[in-house]
Amino acid sequence: MIDTVVFDIGNVLVEWHWRKSFAEKFGEALVEPLADATVRSPEWNELDRGALSEGEVVALLTKNAPEYAAQIECIVRESHRLVTTFPYAADWLRRLKAAGYKVYILSNFSEFGYNRAKPGFTFLPYTDGALISYEVRLVKPDLAIYAALCERFSITPENAVFLDDRPENTEAARAFGMHAVTVESKAQADSALHALGVQY
Repeated sequence: MIDTVVFDIGNVLVEWHWRKSFAEKFGEALVEPLADATVRSPEWNELDRGALSEGEVVALLTKNAPEYAAQIECIVRESHRLVTTFPYAADWLRRLKAAGYKVYILSNFSEFGYNRAKPGFTFLPYTDGALISYEVRLVKPDLAIYAALCERFSITPENAVFLDDRPENTEAARAFGMHAVTVESKAQADSALHALGVQY
């Protein structure tokens, strides 16, 4: 029986609108090259892993496109501006809490990005806790981060459901023993939760 609901943040509780933000700030022509150098690059995970300082992340990403050094620095420094909380997020978690479920956050996020974006995360008061990737220097879909979450908050995996927009992350959660929903929309996620017996 599910008694715990675990949420990713990006594209589940907040919109991650990097493409729109890049276009508005740098122009449409730079969206693809900047994306390849930053948010779509393997090195972007190092930002979320938390092992490097903000300056070290800037330097690492700049190697991907030295001609866009100024833009890359701006993207890293203002990464918190690439997300906006969905208007339904707080009420979604509030309703789950009111129905008696434990609610947690498990998300890949840099320390500086998370702390800068956190004031806009209106859903956080309705959680029982959060594990952010930088805290344990692990990133999804590494199974170790799911183990760290369950150990920290005494979560029984088979009694928990994890919501994330990325299939590789929900597949990893299932491999760890949790239920999981790959989020495509709020309505679709609600239906999937209800199908699992989560009522709110």
